[in-house]
Amino acid sequence: MFNTRVTSGLLAMLLLTAVAAAGQQRSMQQQHPVQNQPPADQRGDSRGAPPQGGPQRFKWWQDDRIKADLRLAPDQSSRIEEIWQANFAKMKDVADELGRREDQLSNLISGNDVTEAQLLKQADQVEALRGTLSKARTLMLFRMRRVLSAEQRNKLAEIQKAQERERRGGRPPEHGQADR
Repeated sequence: MFNTRVTSGLLAMLLLTAVAAAGQQRSMQQQHPVQNQPPADQRGDSRGAPPQGGPQRFKWWQDDRIKADLRLAPDQSSRIEEIWQANFAKMKDVADELGRREDQLSNLISGNDVTEAQLLKQADQVEALRGTLSKARTLMLFRMRRVLSAEQRNKLAEIQKAQERERRGGRPPEHGQADR
């Protein structure tokens, strides 16, 4: 159970950019329902993860309202999508391996025939993968933002802060969540 929660959290982190846009998309759908939504099995889950093998949904750089607010040119949207595609598959592979290693770590923790040295070695491998995943995500976001002008980056930050406030429903930010 521990591994499922950790893996879910990591995948949520991995898909943070998609999640932010997902909240905006749901909010817009509530305010302006869309007649021709795809069937539920083609929309992806609540985190913005793709449906079984289908295309990723709720990408902010493909959202018409956000594109208009940012004055995002079609070539910018295409370049950001290319960056996403180039990195997402790699990050998913690392996240999958991380999940496997976390399962192994949990098994070691609950086992009786394990030494501290074995446990620490596995924990080091888990943390190394977690760091690799975090760096890859950071680099992807950096590359995506470099496609934008300074004005677009500022506007995107404003949009994302407003989305976060809306998701919180007026609640104060959680510890460590301010000014993200």
